[in-house]
Amino acid sequence: MKNFLISGSCLAVILLGFLSDMGAIASPQSPANVLGGTSWQLVKFLGSDDKSLRPEDKSRYTIAFEANGGVSVRIDCNRGHGSWTSAGPNQLEFGPLALTRAMCPAAPLNDRLAKDWQYARSYLLKDGHLFLSLMADGGTYEFEPFSPESMAAAHIRGSAAYRERMALPASAVFEAALEDISRTDVPAEMIGHTRIEHPGNPPITFEIAYDPARINPNRSYSVRARITVADQLIFTTTESYPVLTRGNGNQVTLLLQRTTGQAGNETTHGGVLSGLPATFLGTLPCADCPGIRYQLDLYPDHTFFSRMTYEDRSSRFDSNGRWELSADGRVLMLHGARATTEKFSVNDADTLRKLDSEGKQIDSKLNYDLQRAATFAPIEGTSNLPLENTSWKLTKLGEASISAGPSEKDVYFVLDSENHRVAGSGGCNRLMGGYEVNGEQLRFKQMASTMMACPQGMDVEKAFLEMLGEVSTWKITRHSLELFNASGNPIAGLEGRPGQ
Repeated sequence: MKNFLISGSCLAVILLGFLSDMGAIASPQSPANVLGGTSWQLVKFLGSDDKSLRPEDKSRYTIAFEANGGVSVRIDCNRGHGSWTSAGPNQLEFGPLALTRAMCPAAPLNDRLAKDWQYARSYLLKDGHLFLSLMADGGTYEFEPFSPESMAAAHIRGSAAYRERMALPASAVFEAALEDISRTDVPAEMIGHTRIEHPGNPPITFEIAYDPARINPNRSYSVRARITVADQLIFTTTESYPVLTRGNGNQVTLLLQRTTGQAGNETTHGGVLSGLPATFLGTLPCADCPGIRYQLDLYPDHTFFSRMTYEDRSSRFDSNGRWELSADGRVLMLHGARATTEKFSVNDADTLRKLDSEGKQIDSKLNYDLQRAATFAPIEGTSNLPLENTSWKLTKLGEASISAGPSEKDVYFVLDSENHRVAGSGGCNRLMGGYEVNGEQLRFKQMASTMMACPQGMDVEKAFLEMLGEVSTWKITRHSLELFNASGNPIAGLEGRPGQ
């Protein structure tokens, strides 16, 4: 018998099989009493050709039967919910499944499992395992009980990240808690907790120990986390991250959001920068002109916009992106949309001094200082562009800067708000597909392209399409769009212009 490993599945549910022992006697108990309230994880699939498939991580392929006829499933990085019915002993059928559509790694069973969900017809409980069967002897899916006691060492394991390019100070504290969130009319009950002092920069890995005896398979559990500095809340989770029951495992990836309570009175690293948003102004030296008028606007959400205007010329240069302070709060770093970084020393809350490209002081008697303006006066035309109906041109892919050559086309996309369709170009081929946007959540789906071959740019086009499949969230800063994966890590930067 030849074995194959399952690395992941994106669009399917592992619920198949036929009776492995035709002589077995069906249980006389009601199916609702037998299956309702039970949870299972995949052991293997055995096809009618005697070939088997086994998951690398059984806890990522689970099913939980609810007594009220609902069913919760997990298929690698996707989760879903549907219904199940039974017309008699050992009979079983599933209704339509609402499944998330994250881009999991490709797996041998992707196409097959998507079709087989509707063909499940019977089940068998034997030796403590559950066998779910397909009509016409399609194959056998074997599951074993999935309970908190069987989870590795009764620990929740996870990682936490945030999108801001911000270094945490040494006084930062990370905390995560496992909570029972089953009842909405009472505060969540804490089941386990961990605290990490000096967690360093994200991603932050953590473990939460808990007592398995406190876990009820019929209840719901979630992980919540936060980061504080000097007992002041800086980052926190804002959505539910389910674990343990109802088809969820003991691993979790958290995305923390920056708190908004500091807006308008931002204090960073002991008050080095406060009272944001703020405008800083100055005239810097110019080698072949009277001077460069420099304006820098800093915002409390750690975004910036700058403008350099060359005196006696008609040229000016704008930049925008994200800012952060060094761990000691003495250096301000501006990370531009084109992967450029400018650095200023923070002399005090009202004075910034331009540093050289290596972050060192410029040895000169000329003026390199920017002074805080008495009032915040944002640069004209620096409001955020909308996500939809804007042409977004790729400028950064991962850590690499992207620019089209003289004979190459721009890589871009446009999201049409009227029909929720995607149009654009990979630099060679036209792109098309659909998308879903819900607040900060963004998903590209059913993406396709024409099949022309070009002498240049095909590697960027391929990487661009793969990146779109990983997009989870987005953020716009003035004319720049950042895309993030499910772990909260930036994976692309784009510059926009209104209209299509």
